[in-house]
Amino acid sequence: MRFYLLLLYLLTTELAHAFGPSSFRFSTKPGPYTVGFRVAYQYDNSRTYNALTDVNGTLANKSGARPLQTLIWYPAHLAPRASAMTYGDYLSLFVSEDSFTLTSSEAASVLKKNLHDYQVDADPQARMRAIKDAPTQRGKFPLVIYAPSFSGPAFENADICEYLASYGYIVMASPSIGADSFDMTGGIPGAETQAKDISFEIGFSSSIPEVDSSHIAVLGYSWGGLSNFFAAAKDDRIKALLAFDGSARYFPSLLSKSGYVQPKDMTIPMLFFTRGEIPLEELVGADVSASVLNEMAHSDVYIVRMHNMRHGEFDSMKQRSPAYWTRHPSAEYSPEETSESYNWVGRYTLAFLDWTFRQDQHAHQFLTNSPAANGVPGHMLAVQFNPKKEDQPSTQKP
Repeated sequence: MRFYLLLLYLLTTELAHAFGPSSFRFSTKPGPYTVGFRVAYQYDNSRTYNALTDVNGTLANKSGARPLQTLIWYPAHLAPRASAMTYGDYLSLFVSEDSFTLTSSEAASVLKKNLHDYQVDADPQARMRAIKDAPTQRGKFPLVIYAPSFSGPAFENADICEYLASYGYIVMASPSIGADSFDMTGGIPGAETQAKDISFEIGFSSSIPEVDSSHIAVLGYSWGGLSNFFAAAKDDRIKALLAFDGSARYFPSLLSKSGYVQPKDMTIPMLFFTRGEIPLEELVGADVSASVLNEMAHSDVYIVRMHNMRHGEFDSMKQRSPAYWTRHPSAEYSPEETSESYNWVGRYTLAFLDWTFRQDQHAHQFLTNSPAANGVPGHMLAVQFNPKKEDQPSTQKP
């Protein structure tokens, strides 16, 4: 691990000097639990994964069981003399996303490539909240599966994953990789691939004694906010959905073309964050023929419109990147303002989960208050609540 962290420091320092320090601050008050973190390296033997090329781009044609690097954040005891992880500890996970047996030279090549491809220049020495392999807090805790963006790493929103664990949630995530290669597959096949990963993780969670299997939510960002609809349509263990500007809003035809993903028949609650208003000129390629959220008539749907956040800013890996702000400057909002908005995304996420799974009345009040009553700065966000209809949907899940 020291080798990877040294390499990370050398690769990111030059960019950090070029673009300056990050403005991102996740300062939302943590909960009462210490946050533990561990990684499970697993294989889904029911599916194959064809690595068409090796780390150097050479044709490999290797086929085997589907690898699932599974990150787990959990409520923990404070380990004696334990120190919190750095962001570099998360970045080093790039080396084991779809291969668990790389040599040091292969791992260095993968790490360098991914840092370049994802344009990562976040400070690897920044302190996080999680403590690796901290002793588990005994008890029963709801489970949140985090589904990343299209080809996104499992740790892309590590800040909110840690935050939820500090309040008594177990959070699990795996990278968004394709059906047969590292790059995520598009269309329905890709959504179904990630949905099966979600269900595999839920199955794996049954081996963790602290997971309360009656309370399972799936939180998806971007593409993950499409795949979680596919997962919930077939997996009755999922009791709530959350989305950070989920792709289901922009590509509803993918749901209808599946033949089985029917938002009008869903009965589980939904929290959906959207970016600021989108000019018509930016909707080229999007499908606006239907509204997934309006179709969810039999679900309680909370819509939080983040006025000063663009799509990429729902990802704390990008929020931490000074280069992101140089490449994508905002004419209206500063990185500091958007960082504060991300903090409020975390608070509303926690309130939704606490109300849905714990029937916490303070959380319910928070969700139904005006933003101003919650202390939200003016013009930052708006909340819309669409209560479910009392009559039942006409069809059932397959």
